Amino acid sequence: MYSTRFLCCLMALVALAGATPTPSDGRIVGGEVTTIQEFPYQVSVQLHGRHICGGAIIGHDTVLTAAHCFEEPWSSADYTVRVGSSGHASGGHVLSLQRVIAHGDYNPQSHDNDLALLILNARLNFTEHLQPVPLAALTDPPTADTRLRVSGWGFQAEESAVSGEVGVSPELRFVDVDLVGSSQCRRAYSQVLPITRRMICAARPGRDSCQGDSGGPLVGYSAEEGPARLYGIVSWGLGCANPDFPGVYTNVAAFRSWIDEQVAARGWNELLAGWSGLQ
Repeated sequence: MYSTRFLCCLMALVALAGATPTPSDGRIVGGEVTTIQEFPYQVSVQLHGRHICGGAIIGHDTVLTAAHCFEEPWSSADYTVRVGSSGHASGGHVLSLQRVIAHGDYNPQSHDNDLALLILNARLNFTEHLQPVPLAALTDPPTADTRLRVSGWGFQAEESAVSGEVGVSPELRFVDVDLVGSSQCRRAYSQVLPITRRMICAARPGRDSCQGDSGGPLVGYSAEEGPARLYGIVSWGLGCANPDFPGVYTNVAAFRSWIDEQVAARGWNELLAGWSGLQ
């Protein structure tokens, strides 16, 4: 059974709406411990104070994540974002959300158009622990030579996600993965779900994102010392580190126009709201 990289305990949270959510923490499959200094754009998206998804800072008050992280019956007031910390449970700053802007064409059955913008109720002051990540463009797609890296606090293994043995890990982790060609990825998932041009795939034997990593950043480096670019958002896959099924990510470059339009519309609306308008 395929699944999003959302937490398997979401159903338990639905049943316990209004109660304290159960812990939902784990680790990237096959990953290594790291620090927020290495991934200063990484955030923890939290529901009722518990980590459920990752995300990436892309502006002074804007985070990019996955649309499937936001489910009924909860509203934006139920979610917060922890920034500037290597741990999802402490450190940094916890910020409330002004608004969640999910893509209007997000399809929860096919996972197509799986992205959302989070507008924070505060303006971030960038430091070495807190930086935006540049967005990839369609003119600069990842290649076989692009060094891809995904980070988060997701489950360490598929078995842990299925059994619910979550095992809290206070430390951020990352894993290196390789680009999987769209034709190869489509063949792998031909009996599962369609792989659209708005998705990219990545994998490496024994290494993958997993439940709890949803919405987190897949970044790429075109050169050893080059700056990271945000190529993907952790979306879905069949199992975790399954050798026959690569991880599937929302293709950020395919949504550059949508992201730019949302940011521009927000700026224009805020300008109008604050303008006294002498006639």
